[in-house]
Amino acid sequence: MEAATSSQKQAQTPRSPSPSELRRRFDTLEKFRRWKPEDRFKYEWVNGVIEKSPKMITFENLYLVERLDDLFQSLKPALPERGMLFTEPESMTSNTQLRVPDMAYYTARQIAEAAKGGIPTIPEFIIEFISDNDPHPRVLAKLDEYFNAGARVIWLIVPQLKSVYVYTSSVDVMICKGERVCSAEPVIPGFKISAGALFARQ
Repeated sequence: MEAATSSQKQAQTPRSPSPSELRRRFDTLEKFRRWKPEDRFKYEWVNGVIEKSPKMITFENLYLVERLDDLFQSLKPALPERGMLFTEPESMTSNTQLRVPDMAYYTARQIAEAAKGGIPTIPEFIIEFISDNDPHPRVLAKLDEYFNAGARVIWLIVPQLKSVYVYTSSVDVMICKGERVCSAEPVIPGFKISAGALFARQ
C-alpha cells in the first residue's frame, strides 16, 4: 500500500476552527454545548469567549489517568458519597462559564442531578494536567475560578517535572515530588499517593 501524501494526511486531520469562526458558529452557551469537536484541542466557554487549549489526556498521560482511577476504584466501596472520577467532564463554574477539567470527582448525588436534566454544582476535587503550552496567568485565573465556584482541592499535575501541585485554596499549595504524598482529602477520604508512585513507569 502506498504511503499517504502530505495533502492526504492533512485531509484526514480535522481542521481546528479559527477564533472568528467559533464566534460566528457559537454565539450562545447552548450551541457551544451541542458542539462535538474532533480535533486535538479542548474548548471552554468563558463569559461568551471560547478558550482553546491542547488536550492533555494524551497517549503519554494515559498511565497517569489509569493509576488515579485505580486508586479511586479501590476506595469507592467505602466512600460515603460514592460517585465517579471522570475525564474531561463539563463543569459549570458560573452561569456563563463552562470548564472542562482533565479529571474531576462527581458524587452520586451530582450525577443523579445531571441525569434529571439539572446542572450539578462544581466538583470539589479537580485535576488539571499542565504543559509548557499553558500560560501561567491563565492557569492561576482558572484556579481562582474553580475555588470561587466551590472546589476544595485541586491538583495541577506537571508530567514533565514529575510534580504535583496540591492546592487547597488559591494561595495554599503543597508541591509533591518524589516520596511526598499528594492527597485529595477531605473531599475523597483515603485518596493519597506519593508523586513517585504516581509517575513510576512499570
